[in-house]
Amino acid sequence: MQSAWPQLATCAGCHGKQPAIDFLAPGTAEGAYETIFDFQPPVLDVGAPSASLLLTMGKHTGPALGPDQSAAVLAWLTAERDEKVGIGGGAEFRVGPFMPAHNTAVTLDLGIGGATLTVVTEPSEGGVYAKRITLTSGSGIKLAHPLFVSRPADPIVDEIDRFADLDLSLEAGRTLELGSAWFLSFATTDYLAIHFKTLEAP
Repeated sequence: MQSAWPQLATCAGCHGKQPAIDFLAPGTAEGAYETIFDFQPPVLDVGAPSASLLLTMGKHTGPALGPDQSAAVLAWLTAERDEKVGIGGGAEFRVGPFMPAHNTAVTLDLGIGGATLTVVTEPSEGGVYAKRITLTSGSGIKLAHPLFVSRPADPIVDEIDRFADLDLSLEAGRTLELGSAWFLSFATTDYLAIHFKTLEAP
């Protein structure tokens, strides 16, 4: 609101109200904050902020962002990324980092009553494909919003944030398949970590 939004004021002239391109609707900082994250096709890549279309669009029917404008917007997107990753001090819990082993189960101790999360990946031409993600409850566990993060020097978050709505409590002795996931922006040579908004005994 204080730094990035003023730099987008020129963009809001068109992108705050024109159908199909109104990713800054309704033209206010508070309203546009929600709109821009939900807009399709995406104009933001919080996992890799500098790759966001908002920054890379350049001159089109409207002007390109200037260097100072781009710097302010990039700083905001980087702060959003860091908050998701937990660098910003958010109330999150982290498991890992760990190195995936293709076609081999990697079992992670969640630190709550013997609960574990098992991840099985397989080789892929692009990104990291987790073909099976399994939660075992141990003596019982409550968790919410696991976020997968690739951990090169500059962390990359799951750009889809596909488990954002996951919020569950499992009694003792339960096993739950969370399914599969393809993380296209992750490199197979990098460690992974998983961040949770909630991770505690039920």
